[in-house]
Amino acid sequence: MLNILLPEEQSHVLMAISELLKHGGKAFFSVRRDIKRNGFLYNPKHKVKTYQCNVILPYKSIFRTENCEIYQYQHYTYLNKDNITVSPFLEGSDKKVLLTESATAFAVMNQHPASSDYALVIPKRKTENYFELSRHEQTACWLVTNRVQELFKRTLKSDGFEIGINVGNAGGPSCQTYSYQSYTKV
Repeated sequence: MLNILLPEEQSHVLMAISELLKHGGKAFFSVRRDIKRNGFLYNPKHKVKTYQCNVILPYKSIFRTENCEIYQYQHYTYLNKDNITVSPFLEGSDKKVLLTESATAFAVMNQHPASSDYALVIPKRKTENYFELSRHEQTACWLVTNRVQELFKRTLKSDGFEIGINVGNAGGPSCQTYSYQSYTKV
């Protein structure tokens, strides 16, 4: 079904699956490989135009034919546990709770002295500067940020949120993350 969803909708499905999956668990995605061009195409069976696109996921491909491909997905934090060459935010990843994940960004609960309701939204591509991310990667970070806000509102009953981006050495301990903090009225 990812092939008939717009890219933003695809991200929402990937995040929902990541939230349902247990740590170390696996999910499988099957996508079509017979779509010749992306866009709204006429569907002769339903006699309407429907959106269709090729989907390429950054997960392990376990089967492929000319008509379909099957990917195996596991949490990014599980596959790269404590691998700081991939991301410095994976150090001690067994102590961090994965909140949600898309194909290009993920969010973890992080320990912060000011608040226990503190999350980091991290792009999967390692870069020193948020502004070096592609527009697609920046959009993915904001989609994940919006999802974290929804999760915090539902589970923590938060009344307010603070969002910050660290860029450059003067910007904070690391410059490749969004920090996301929720507040609840007392």
